[in-house]
Amino acid sequence: MKLSIITINYNNAIGLKKTMESIASQSWRDFEHIVIDGNSSDHSSDIVKSFNYPQLSYLSEADSGIYNAMNKGIDKASGKYLLFLNSGDTLENPEVLDKVNPYFAEDYSVLSGHIIFDEPNGKRLREHPEKMTFSYLVGNAVSHPSTFIKRDLFQKYGKYNERFKIVSDWAFFLKVLGLNDESYLKLPETITVFDVDGVSTQKDNLEKIYKERNEVLKAYFPRVYNNEDDRYIFNHFISTNNRFRYLKVIEKFPLFRKITTVILGIIAFILKPFKSSK
Repeated sequence: MKLSIITINYNNAIGLKKTMESIASQSWRDFEHIVIDGNSSDHSSDIVKSFNYPQLSYLSEADSGIYNAMNKGIDKASGKYLLFLNSGDTLENPEVLDKVNPYFAEDYSVLSGHIIFDEPNGKRLREHPEKMTFSYLVGNAVSHPSTFIKRDLFQKYGKYNERFKIVSDWAFFLKVLGLNDESYLKLPETITVFDVDGVSTQKDNLEKIYKERNEVLKAYFPRVYNNEDDRYIFNHFISTNNRFRYLKVIEKFPLFRKITTVILGIIAFILKPFKSSK
């Protein structure tokens, strides 16, 4: 099996129907579709039962959150690659998987395509960078619903950390691509239309996102946060929120990236004699 599509759902029958219709319409069929439902009280189960394609499996039981449900999907999956397409998200057109299929043979760890944010004021296309950079991974997010992940990465690095409620997918990509240099390919295809009503896009959750991201950085880069000088810079020079926004600006404007690199290079050159004298 080349691909496992995992859909998590909770009381979103309308969104679930949209998602399943887009999957059922695909011209390429070498996939399994796993629906993990959090014991919904609406008619989500009726929606699932109304589809009868043979690749479909369904589990409905209480869970402890988004990533607990996603981890259940990982446990049930058998495909070489996993795509997390949650209820409300849709594949952009019926030929999406057929176009992506040839790339599965190239054996990249992570394959990321374009994603469309269907927002109230219009549609917005988001593309991933040609090359993955540290500032992109820290300041931005790899779009989960348009990214194909090799299943064995979850065996190698562990599944999603369920302690975090919003940013565990961001932390996972930071770990596998940033800290462990797993292979990455930008796909030249639009994969997914994203449901902007999800948890990670709600403005009320922005502070929680920044707080959880900061906890991840402290865990992954303890030397920075335990160093008195670096900690002062992180805590006083730029706030947590501004730090992530600053990295987004660096990625968006190549000239600004070059200027930042030059400035940091000059600072490193000036400080070098002081470090060597210690």
